[in-house]
Amino acid sequence: MIKTALLRRVLGWTAVACIVWFVMWSRGGPVVVLHYAADAQEPVTYFYNDTNRITKDHLAPGQAKAFRADFFPEADSYINVSLPFASRDGVEFKPPFSRVDIYINSATKIDKVETKYGFFDRFEFNR
Repeated sequence: MIKTALLRRVLGWTAVACIVWFVMWSRGGPVVVLHYAADAQEPVTYFYNDTNRITKDHLAPGQAKAFRADFFPEADSYINVSLPFASRDGVEFKPPFSRVDIYINSATKIDKVETKYGFFDRFEFNR
């Protein structure tokens, strides 16, 4: 009877540890967030290049889009965000970072880039 209760407790805590590990692994990586101004008139096309894994998409006015970077990046990894069809603005940065916020103004120019290094900064999405 005591062995059964102990086994249940050990299995329960093991399951909890596995769930926490999975959540941290899948949602705990560094994040890059693109913010587009709400007063913009039309969508903007962007390229997100994470060490030659390229994503091309559009942001609508007022939209924010988050990308997860590698939890353990290679030594030569980089991230490049560009607006080639609008203003030709771009920004490139390298790990380590916890969160990078890129603000695009209504004239489709990269207005501000904020880099944060605290682990818990990567979990806030909308401010």
